[in-house]
Amino acid sequence: MKKIIVAATMIWSSLCAAQEKITIVSPYAASHSGNAAMFKIIEQANAMQNKFDFVLEFKPGGEQLIAIKAIERDPQKNLVVIAPKFVEHAMSGNIQANQYVPVHALGDACWAIIANINNGKDGIANLQNQKEIFVGGVGIGNATHLTSLQIAEKYGFAVRYVPFKSNYDALVVMAANGGINFVIDRVAAYQQFRTKNPNLVILAMHCPDRHPQAPHVATLKEQGITAPYVFNITMAHVDMKPERRAELSQILNSAASAVGTATIQQLSDMRPPVVALDQYFKDSYALVEQLLKKHHKKLH
Repeated sequence: MKKIIVAATMIWSSLCAAQEKITIVSPYAASHSGNAAMFKIIEQANAMQNKFDFVLEFKPGGEQLIAIKAIERDPQKNLVVIAPKFVEHAMSGNIQANQYVPVHALGDACWAIIANINNGKDGIANLQNQKEIFVGGVGIGNATHLTSLQIAEKYGFAVRYVPFKSNYDALVVMAANGGINFVIDRVAAYQQFRTKNPNLVILAMHCPDRHPQAPHVATLKEQGITAPYVFNITMAHVDMKPERRAELSQILNSAASAVGTATIQQLSDMRPPVVALDQYFKDSYALVEQLLKKHHKKLH
């Protein structure tokens, strides 16, 4: 019996040793709202095959550049999650966009635009007549920043942007009346704090469709404003072998399909893309690039 146990242990150890670690580097802190869905997808990816062991590693800071640069140390074993800030880094020359290739997309965040300014008006119109608002988000020039500038353009107020490690951290400060007026985060996060601060209000849903937990809240697009969604796309470095890149992409995409759109939305309010991955990346990149050029002077 002991020989059988020892043999089984050796076989199991051999299988574990054979697994190759693939690190998905995240630019977010552990509190980021999208992590729950990413962990579920990674768990599924590891359960459905024995060749690779996917792990999520957090490297916040440097306006997300630390995470992006981290995969260059070992392009064969590292992937990185990018967000709209990736586009600004490419435009400024900090990185070269053509050195990164999409392999999987968690998709667009269907998150709420939350403010602590409530003038009794519906939606974004709550912000009219403001001289200035303080916006909390992850990085200057990201989707939250660009969205606030698009809204400010319509209603004529100034924007001061305050970077945080996560949107949730910014929401905590706003709920405590710490000077932040505008945050984009999950409906569930808003519901967590609204009883503690009755001034909190959802101005719009920032996603293609209304949220099932807030069906009465119009989307930002319905309110006449075009702005980039908070997208999360997993990228490989171009130096990763094409066949390896394709294999990792197939595993992650199959895992996401197995987890299912409904579960991903429930866990993190992310909406996986409904178009081909390459097209999704191209379209998402183009809109952010367009608005960065438009608001260039206000971002520097």
